[in-house]
Amino acid sequence: MPKCLLVDDDRDGREGYSEYLHAFGFEVEAHADAESALRSLVRVRPDIMLVDLQLPGLSGWDLIKAVRGFSAELPIVAFTACVFPDDRRRAEEAGCSAFLTKPLPPADVLAELNRLLKTKRAVQRATARPMLGHGSGGK
Repeated sequence: MPKCLLVDDDRDGREGYSEYLHAFGFEVEAHADAESALRSLVRVRPDIMLVDLQLPGLSGWDLIKAVRGFSAELPIVAFTACVFPDDRRRAEEAGCSAFLTKPLPPADVLAELNRLLKTKRAVQRATARPMLGHGSGGK
């Protein structure tokens, strides 16, 4: 079961996305702010993050920067209702794996998360070292 750390200050959106993702096999840890999400990051060890960029206090941008400070591989999906012309480029430069705009049907969010997780697994398989002694044919 993949773990998703979802951060969104909109309660209805947070609960709706959480329930939908859970129904489709995700373990979801949801937070209303970046500070509590950061505190739970090590404990949760998510496979993917879904981060609203417009959060109170520490912004989604700040959260992404903090996460990228210790993990370059964790897929992060930025999503926001306030889209400015440079936001998509800025999200890419910040290290986001995807950029989605709200309102967004939960099925579209699910599809993007699954796409990114599939890509992550493929990269992990491609870069994994073969185990010594297996498949070597030695006697």
